Amino acid sequence: MIHCLHGAVGSFKAWENFREDLGHSMTPVDLWRFFDQATPTLAEAGQSICQTASSGDILLGYSMGGRLALHALITDPQKWKAAIIVSAHPGLTEEKEERRIKDLEWAALSARDWESFLQEWNQQSILDSLPEGLHQADISDQKNVSQSFENWSLGNQKDLRPELPKITCPVLWITGEHDPKFTTLAKEACELLPNSEHLVIANSGHRAPWDQPSKFRAVINDFLKR
Repeated sequence: MIHCLHGAVGSFKAWENFREDLGHSMTPVDLWRFFDQATPTLAEAGQSICQTASSGDILLGYSMGGRLALHALITDPQKWKAAIIVSAHPGLTEEKEERRIKDLEWAALSARDWESFLQEWNQQSILDSLPEGLHQADISDQKNVSQSFENWSLGNQKDLRPELPKITCPVLWITGEHDPKFTTLAKEACELLPNSEHLVIANSGHRAPWDQPSKFRAVINDFLKR
């Protein structure tokens, strides 16, 4: 079973286009439901992901979902058969307060004006475009998305680099060719992971799976077969 974790402002529906092609049963996780009854930290969300999985399952996490996947892997390294991390950040080493402030601004805007929030979010240079097939959260998730910018801010995340050596299962870390910042972060992370490989998908950016879905399917299937 592959547990698929979407990104910030994303939707579990974003993974549906890959369901028939990966050769494994998939569970796209609706991360916004974590906030229906509680306000979990990143570490607590990682624990919850572990609790809902079975031994030998696989994690696939994109961006914010990749950060949550790393927390789940660190929580119980022996539980997972393998992991695919896409365009994720292992943690800031400086400027955490600046990031918290920025994410509080996103939280306020998303709570106040959903349409303006989505427009500004998708205009960020790192995201570049809104590819076809990339489903995003809708206004029914507005409150929970806003809460996630507070609880799951990168500014609130500890630097996971010292704990990455605990993750012994095979890890494929994917980034896009036109996403140099996260490509550098992936290289740093893979140097600390004992059983990992880093793959850059050509002609794609931060949203690599949806920029180049055919290439993404191919590299995932190759990794899973091995």
